[in-house]
Amino acid sequence: MDVKGVLQGIDKKQIFLVLILFLFAFGIRGHLAKYDLIFGFDSYYHARMNAFVIENGYVPEIDQMGWYDRPGGGAPVSNTGDFFWQFNSVVYKVFTLGGEYDKGTWIEFVKILPALYGALIAIAMFFFGKELYGKKAGYAMAFFAAVIPAFVYRTMAGFFEEDALGFLWMVIGLVFFARAIKEAELTKNKIGYAILSGIFFGIMAFTWEMFLLIPLVLTTYLVFGLLNNYAEKGLKAVVPFVGIFAITMATFTAMTYLFDPRMLWIKSSLNYLTGSIPSSLGLLVLGGGLVFLAGIAYLVYLGENSKNPESTRKTVKLVSMFLLYGTLILLITILLTAPNLWKSSGVHGTSVGEENFGKFYFGEKYNALIVLPFLALILIPYRIYRNKNDHMSALVFFWVFATFFMAWYKLKFTYTFGLPIAAAAGLVTVELFHFMKNRSSFEKKIVLLALGTMFLIGASAGTLFVEDKVPNIEQPVPDWKGALEWLRTETPEGTKMFNWWDYGHWISFLGERAVLTDNRNIYLEELQDVAKFMITSDLDEGIEIIGRYDADYIIFGFDTFQKEVSFARYAFGTVNVDDPRIVPYRLGPSFASVCNQTMENGERKFVCGGNVLNEAQASILRRNWSTQANQLFEDRIPIYIYLDQDNYAMYILNPGTNASMAAKLWFHETETIKYFEEVYGERGIKIFRIKREVINSAT
Repeated sequence: MDVKGVLQGIDKKQIFLVLILFLFAFGIRGHLAKYDLIFGFDSYYHARMNAFVIENGYVPEIDQMGWYDRPGGGAPVSNTGDFFWQFNSVVYKVFTLGGEYDKGTWIEFVKILPALYGALIAIAMFFFGKELYGKKAGYAMAFFAAVIPAFVYRTMAGFFEEDALGFLWMVIGLVFFARAIKEAELTKNKIGYAILSGIFFGIMAFTWEMFLLIPLVLTTYLVFGLLNNYAEKGLKAVVPFVGIFAITMATFTAMTYLFDPRMLWIKSSLNYLTGSIPSSLGLLVLGGGLVFLAGIAYLVYLGENSKNPESTRKTVKLVSMFLLYGTLILLITILLTAPNLWKSSGVHGTSVGEENFGKFYFGEKYNALIVLPFLALILIPYRIYRNKNDHMSALVFFWVFATFFMAWYKLKFTYTFGLPIAAAAGLVTVELFHFMKNRSSFEKKIVLLALGTMFLIGASAGTLFVEDKVPNIEQPVPDWKGALEWLRTETPEGTKMFNWWDYGHWISFLGERAVLTDNRNIYLEELQDVAKFMITSDLDEGIEIIGRYDADYIIFGFDTFQKEVSFARYAFGTVNVDDPRIVPYRLGPSFASVCNQTMENGERKFVCGGNVLNEAQASILRRNWSTQANQLFEDRIPIYIYLDQDNYAMYILNPGTNASMAAKLWFHETETIKYFEEVYGERGIKIFRIKREVINSAT
C-alpha cells in the first residue's frame, strides 16, 4: 500500500476546516454544560429510561415510575425511544470502559451527548452540500447548521431527546442518496450508495418519529427528478433514476417494517399531506395535478415520436420550472387563506405551548437568516432550468418547502426547519458566487459584503442565543432542585406522588419517586382528577378524589396559583374560558411574588413584586387561610392577600383560587389540614403527607 500516496491525496485544508467547524458547532452547544442539570422536561424522561437500559440491558414494557395507578403499575413504554436509549447506552459503556451505571456520571453524559450529536450533524451537512454543489456550499451548510438558533436549541448541551440524534441519520442518508442519484446509473457503486441511504433513513425511523419527513420530501422530489432527468437525457435516464430511487425507498421501507409491521407510517404521511391542503383548495390541487401529469405525458409522447425531441425536452424543463413556481404560489395561497390550518383543539392541544403557531416565533428561532430559505425557493426553479444535470436542487426545494410549512403552523416543528435553512444557505452561497462571475470589482465587493453579513449574523445569532438559555430547573424560584433532593433522601423508596403533569418527569428522575401524571399526558382521567382536586372548594370532593389513588404525598409549587384557569379547563374538559365553571378563577389576579428584604434608613422593608411593605404592614397580613378579603380589585372583586410565615412570598388570590383546595392546603385551612401534614415547605415548593389513616376512616 502506497501510504505516502494516500497521505498526499488527503485534502488537509478540508480536514482542518471541517475540524474547526466541528469545534465551533460543539462549542456553541457545549457551553451550556456548565449547569448542574439538563434542559426541558422530556429530557428527564429520556434520561431516566436510558438509565434503566444502561442498568438492565433492555427496554421495559411498562414504566412503573409514571401513571402508577394504571393496570400493570405504570404506563406502557412507547417503542419510539428504544433505539435512542440503546445507542446511548452503548456510548456510555464504551466511554466508561464497561463501567456500571452511576447517576452523576450519566447526567454528565446526558449534558454532552446532544451537543456532540448536533456538531456531528453540522459536519454531515458539509458533506451533503459538497455532494450537491461543491465545498463552498458544504462549508456554508455546516456553518449555518452550527449556528441557526432553531437547530442549536434542540441540540444544546442537556437537551436530551431523540431529535438530537435523529437528524444525524437523515443527513448521512441524504449524502449517500445524493451520491447515488445525482448521476443516475445502475452501477454497483450507485446501488451500494442507494442501499446505504435507505439504511440510514431506516435508522432515523428507529430513532425519531419525524422520519416521516423522508417519504414526504423524497416522493415530492421524485416527480421533478424524473422530469429533469428526462429533459436532459431522455427516457434512457429515467429507468436508472427510478431504479436507484426504488432501491433507496425499498431498503428504507423494509427497515421500517421491523418496528412497524402494519406500516402505519404510510397512513400518517398521507394524513400530513392531505391535512396540509384546505378543503377549499383540495379539488383545485387534485385537478391541477392531474392536468399537469396528463400534459407532461403528452409532451413526452410528442418528444419520443418527433424528429426534434430536444425541443420538447426543453419545453418539459420549462414547464417543470413554472410548476415549481406554481408550488410556491400554492404555499402563499394556503398561508393567506387558511391562517388557522393545523390549529390545535381540545384542552391539551391549547394548553401545551408547542402546539401553538410557530410563525410568531420566527424572529427568535431564525432572526435575519429567515431570508435564506425564501431566496432559495425563488432561485432553485431557475437554477434547475439553467443548469444541466441539477435535479438535486429540487430535493432542497421540497425540504425547505415542507419544513417551512410545518414550522409556520406548529411551534414544535420550528426545529425541523433549522437544517433546511442551512441547506438553503449553501445554495444561496453558490448562486452568489455564480452571480459574481464577470461582474465588476465594485459589484463583487457588494455581494461579498452581503454574504459576509449573513455569516456574521449567523455567528452572532448562535452564540447570543445560548447566552440567556438556562435549564428551567435551575431557576431559583420556585426551588425544585432543593425540593426534589429532599424528596429523594427523606421519603421512603416506593413513595407515590399526587402531582400535576408538568413536573412529572423531574419528580421521577431527580426525586426518584413514582408520579400519578407526567408530561406524556397519555390518560385523561388522572389529569382531570388532579385538576379537580386543585380547584375544588368542596373538601369532601377533594378527599374523595385523593381516596381513589394510592398516593403518599402531594407536591406543588406556588406557581400553581397562576394555573387555576388551566386546571379548570382540564377538570371540565372545555377550552371556553367564558364557561361559568371557569369564570370564578378568572375574576381578578392570582399569583405569588417573592419578597426581597431591604434596609432603608435603618428600617427593614419587604419588596414583593410591585409592593413595598414595612414590618408593621407585613405583620398584619394573614399567614393562614381566611374567608375575609383584604382588598377590592377594580372596586368590585374581593382579593385575598397572604404572606408566608417566613416572609418569603406574597400571595394575591382571586375568590375562586382562594376557595380552592390548593389554597386551603397551602395556607393550612383548619378542616383541610386535618387530612394532610406539611412535611416540606421551602422557597415556593410544598410537600404534604397524605394522612391515609384519617382519609380512609372518613371515606
